[in-house]
Amino acid sequence: MRVIRLFAGVVIGLLSTLKPVQAIVFFSQGNAANLDNPGVGLPWDNVVQMRNESGPIGTGVYLGNRYVLTAGHVGPLTSVKVGFVDYLLDSSPAVAIGTADMKLVRLASDPGLSGVRLNTNPLGDGGNSYLVGYGVGRSSSSLLGSSPVTWGDSSTAIKRWGTNFVDGAIAGVQVGGYTSDLLRTQFNSNAGGSEAALTIYDSGSALFRQIGSEWYLVGIGAYVQNSGYSLASTQFNSNESDDSYFIRISSYSNVVNQIGAVGVPEPSSSHYFVGGLFFLGFLALRKIRLAKR
Repeated sequence: MRVIRLFAGVVIGLLSTLKPVQAIVFFSQGNAANLDNPGVGLPWDNVVQMRNESGPIGTGVYLGNRYVLTAGHVGPLTSVKVGFVDYLLDSSPAVAIGTADMKLVRLASDPGLSGVRLNTNPLGDGGNSYLVGYGVGRSSSSLLGSSPVTWGDSSTAIKRWGTNFVDGAIAGVQVGGYTSDLLRTQFNSNAGGSEAALTIYDSGSALFRQIGSEWYLVGIGAYVQNSGYSLASTQFNSNESDDSYFIRISSYSNVVNQIGAVGVPEPSSSHYFVGGLFFLGFLALRKIRLAKR
């Protein structure tokens, strides 16, 4: 099976196969939407920007105890921007999480943030979710209402949020030397006017779900269906699907390759939403790497 690798940005929108696009947030309102904490209680401040000498290269999630979780293919890394401050990495090597496309790096100093709960229950993975990532916005040459959207350069990469619905899971997907369990979202029209998908610099972005009264990290952004970014096209079909894929945290948070084993805060196991998660079928995926060299 072939999959696209991405260093990817959250694309916010509403896409339907039954009628023309009505409101992709950046499609219809430019780059100034969904930039602030949505105010629903999710760990907004813990989503950070991964950087190298040239600037942004991806996204990560600060877990606590100076550890940042990101996609394994995001790199090389020199620093992590937390809020408005760049933190250098310490001298310890990155910690791989089993065979998954996921790793932990550690900051040289403490940014003063609390930890993030990691979901350990696979039955809590499915349903409404929030994406938060440091991806690009639209290009200044991409007219509002144009389809597909033309995405901007690294200067448009900023933290954004959006909604989506986790409707699929698959185990053992092999991409570029990694074997990962994944969750899937689709960029269609089932998650409201701020529906989101992954694009440039969103690798390592956060997929959060509220389970009971608490917010949990359920996924880390890794792959998209087509050419390394979401098309945001009005022609939504099997050949131009805007599926996004996330490393499934519940597969790695309570087993031998436990994320918590390296000293990040232990995840809570209470207040799980027990719901069905079904797999609708994965299309053939194509691979592309958008690494800076």
